[in-house]
Amino acid sequence: MRKVVVLLTMLVSLAFAQNPVSKVICPANPSTTLQIVMTAISTIYNVFPIKIGSMTIMNWSGLEDIDLGSAPICICMKPFPRVGITISLWEPIAIVEPVKVPWCSPTLGMQVPVPVNAQALGADSSKTADGGANTELRSLQVHYYRFLPWALLELFMDFVCLEARAPWDIAYMTELDPLWQNDILASIIGPEAFLVANPVAQLACMADAVASSLGFPIDVLFWCGGSWGSLFPMSENAGGLDSTQSSGLMVARMLFKLHRELILWGSFGQQALCGYYPMPLMRKSQYNIYPIYPILYPKRFPIGRSSFILWGLGKEIPGVNRHVWAWMVYRKRDCCAF
Repeated sequence: MRKVVVLLTMLVSLAFAQNPVSKVICPANPSTTLQIVMTAISTIYNVFPIKIGSMTIMNWSGLEDIDLGSAPICICMKPFPRVGITISLWEPIAIVEPVKVPWCSPTLGMQVPVPVNAQALGADSSKTADGGANTELRSLQVHYYRFLPWALLELFMDFVCLEARAPWDIAYMTELDPLWQNDILASIIGPEAFLVANPVAQLACMADAVASSLGFPIDVLFWCGGSWGSLFPMSENAGGLDSTQSSGLMVARMLFKLHRELILWGSFGQQALCGYYPMPLMRKSQYNIYPIYPILYPKRFPIGRSSFILWGLGKEIPGVNRHVWAWMVYRKRDCCAF
């Protein structure tokens, strides 16, 4: 009992610690909620191309696709033996917010009220770009909201290839996760960080940066985030990147983290035709993302793509997008429809 009291005292002291932080105002309000939701719905054309069997029924200009070469006819044994046709598409599944103001959520339209000093839990002045107070914060918290536009619009609800859940859910907020706040604690679920924290492993990421900028990333180089940096450690530290690429890196780290915690599963390839499967080591090519707030880029692109290749142009605007972002997440879905 005595140890429990001491531990609780330490936690309360940490939460209410008066660390000097940047005084940043959360820009969230009801209009940001409306903007994000309407933008996510209006860009739903990112589901294309859709492939049924060996035929592509529609290919939207400029949208990339990855094909692992599944046969047009498939056989599944669960929940009962059946023969079907393979269907492939890009499924919208989530809105992810990397924020430099803890608990600030433009998707919810508010700064979440918490009974502790939220600033002390996330961004402190020791993690700034130049080491001083009141400068660009380098630590980011991330909010993962499950967002299923098809379910929200009540369309294709009986389609076996789409996730059948509630259209909206608050799935993860890193402010509540102590592993996200510290690089060392993050290694508990990502011990590979010690293996890849060397010049040779990081040099290999140059190949991933080129691949993700020209097409899809190299899944074998799982620790690399393309042109954005390393996916390890799975923590709040964004390094010295600009806000455009650091927000993208945080989205990628969050997806990797959720796979490691078995919250997200594999959804593409031959293995996924009959259902989702555990994928603790995320394959980056399963996902495409794109920013929807505060400035939209209307087409999805692979994880790690350089911001200098179209999508980042005009996004680094001081005072507009320095602190709060929202990204839409699409995943590749291969399934056996019958």
